[in-house]
Amino acid sequence: MERDFGGFKGVLIIGLGLIGGSIAVSLKKRGFKGKIYGFDLNLDRVNKAVEIGAVDKGFTDYSEVPWENIDLVIISTPVKTFTKIATDIKKYLKGKTLVTDVGSVKGDLVKQLEEILKPNIFIGGHPIAGTEKEGVENAVVDLFNGKKVILTIDHEDEFTQKLEKFWVDLGSKVEVMDPYLHDFVFAAVSHLPHAVAFSLVDTLIELSDEKNIDLFLYPGAGFKDFTRIAASSPTVWKDIFIQNKKEVLHTIDKFIESMNKLRDAVEKEEEEKLLNILYESRERRLSLD
Repeated sequence: MERDFGGFKGVLIIGLGLIGGSIAVSLKKRGFKGKIYGFDLNLDRVNKAVEIGAVDKGFTDYSEVPWENIDLVIISTPVKTFTKIATDIKKYLKGKTLVTDVGSVKGDLVKQLEEILKPNIFIGGHPIAGTEKEGVENAVVDLFNGKKVILTIDHEDEFTQKLEKFWVDLGSKVEVMDPYLHDFVFAAVSHLPHAVAFSLVDTLIELSDEKNIDLFLYPGAGFKDFTRIAASSPTVWKDIFIQNKKEVLHTIDKFIESMNKLRDAVEKEEEEKLLNILYESRERRLSLD
């Protein structure tokens, strides 16, 4: 099937970080024939995006954006900023301009954005792809190829079909999910692992102080692999943890329960119980491969 990226002719990416930049460079590489515009409050990022050819033109002022040429807006900023951005751009949107996002929190936020942007259509999106790096200068061509993209669609229409095709032509596998189920799922498989990685590094800081020794001189590959995501943007993850507070706290509580079960088995030297925990976890992890 021909790549037409849903038939969109002008794409505005708000937020020229890793994900926004990767969408832009991937569109270019895959033959998008329309115009790609970038917006960011950081002028250096705008200039960098233009310099590396990620966007055709960049802006730091909404009033200067050629809104008449734009039929798809992608919000790619920290989730805490979404409602303000939606409010700020609403007056500029033309009739059939579709707005979507790439944030990792949905739930109530999707409903709020749908309401703010009426009569324009908002569809929540979440590409399951990324790295721990920041900035458009770290954009990755074909970052989304072969990766899942979650769309919060509750019915099929012209707009949903166009957005699905947009992501399919970027190489993604589109999956539809309820926004509240999305937040439960990704609190478990993404938000909790980040929380654990940040906390593990924090634990080593505390233990280093306890014995007055720099434990960060000794980690092997396992520790580095496990904590790679702790190098992610603190601002982005602060917003995610707070915006998805209910589900994040629930998964943290479950993790503490699991750690306590392991701790109890170690403390009581219950070898069979300990082996059962380790074997079950090992087998489930191996099944991912």
